[in-house]
Amino acid sequence: MWMCDKPRTQQQLARDLAGLVDILPEEIVLPFLDAFWTTMAREWLGIDVLRMDKFLYLVRCYVNAGWRHFARRGWREEDEAQLEGYLQLLRNIPLNPKDGKIPNGMRYHVIDIYIDELDKADEKREGKMPLEQLLKPVRVIESESPTKSVRSRAQEALNDERLKDWNGDGEADAQEPAEQDDEWHGIDD
Repeated sequence: MWMCDKPRTQQQLARDLAGLVDILPEEIVLPFLDAFWTTMAREWLGIDVLRMDKFLYLVRCYVNAGWRHFARRGWREEDEAQLEGYLQLLRNIPLNPKDGKIPNGMRYHVIDIYIDELDKADEKREGKMPLEQLLKPVRVIESESPTKSVRSRAQEALNDERLKDWNGDGEADAQEPAEQDDEWHGIDD
């Protein structure tokens, strides 16, 4: 990744690296993701500004790969232990609220893309995704981080409009849409 200079090549390489999650044997997936997050946390502060975009995209691809791994398997109950292991991995490394060795920049980025990548993994909204369980790492960092800006960024993510009726069991369908007045009435003084 470090030496890859062209944007298309960088993006393809990031997708290919994250795509390894799809072809690894089941027992290797969590150690592989753990190695990725450990490496990113260790090296994050050494990434210069000219190379940061490609690593931000790489992180996005890996967050997506983790969700895609479980979505492809249908969020099965048999995978509960592995899913909980993955969520614990996220709580321990990129979304660890108190570890001073985890750079806040990495925390911010993972929080910013967390809901986006969940959304991509559950496009059909079949209601199988255990949303509350998946949001727990963000809820933990929101309540336990000593850094106010990290807490507020997590709170923004948890207030994302897409979460209100994710699995179709919210109040959005029950309420009748309000009548819209498309005419502009000026600025109130």
